[in-house]
Amino acid sequence: MTAPHPPGWATRTFVYGVSGWVTLLTYLFMLAPIVVLVAFAFNEGKSSVVWTGFSLDWFGKVWSNRHIARALNVSLIVAGASAAIATAIGALAAVAITRRQFPGRDLLGAALAAPLVLPEIVLAVALLVFMSFAGVTLGYTTMVIGHVLVSIPFATLIVRAAASSLDPRLENAAADLGANEWQTFRMVTLPQLMPAILTAFLLSATLSFDNLVMSTFTSGVGTTTLPLRIYSMLKLGITPEINALGAMMVAANVAILLLVMGRYLPLMLNSNRR
Repeated sequence: MTAPHPPGWATRTFVYGVSGWVTLLTYLFMLAPIVVLVAFAFNEGKSSVVWTGFSLDWFGKVWSNRHIARALNVSLIVAGASAAIATAIGALAAVAITRRQFPGRDLLGAALAAPLVLPEIVLAVALLVFMSFAGVTLGYTTMVIGHVLVSIPFATLIVRAAASSLDPRLENAAADLGANEWQTFRMVTLPQLMPAILTAFLLSATLSFDNLVMSTFTSGVGTTTLPLRIYSMLKLGITPEINALGAMMVAANVAILLLVMGRYLPLMLNSNRR
């Protein structure tokens, strides 16, 4: 067998080189607005165009704004509740799909992944029409239901990837030692899935906290979330206060993303090795 020839200069230049530069420029184009937003959050003046000096005053004004504090409280409540429900449903469904054989298994998997391919605004309008038909008042309940619909596919896929990499011999050994199905799940399967479940919860909470489209159609009086509050503030123009709030949200999302990657990336790598 002859050894493969190394790529020529044309391949290195026009394929690897050009693709690398295109990828780099694409990331720079995507990240440039975030960098500008974070930079002007520390601007001393009220302008979001002209830099006048370094200051942390706008972060203090964000914390002292009672409307923002109320919206943050609503977002945290909805994110926590919807993430817990979506993770519970997604984890149970993922275990059932990967570890059990039953009629309609493929249909269940497709139904759980459907919100990924459907436009979110279509789901939001459909949910609004259904809630209006059922006579349900818009508020925390409708928002949690809407955010669960958006988060379930991600939670299911994360736990499903981890469940597919589990060694079935451990469950068989527990059954041989006299453990029933519930004991096997609680003492063998669930502890191995906890990193993935925590990752699914964090990602679902982040998706809910940052959601704007579903919140727009399902929020009621007194349940304005933080993204909705920011959107209403933008109608009066971009100010360093909005930049400071955006910078804080970027920092929180990056921290959660790093935590999710630290938990979930090793699971994916191990799954690929097997």
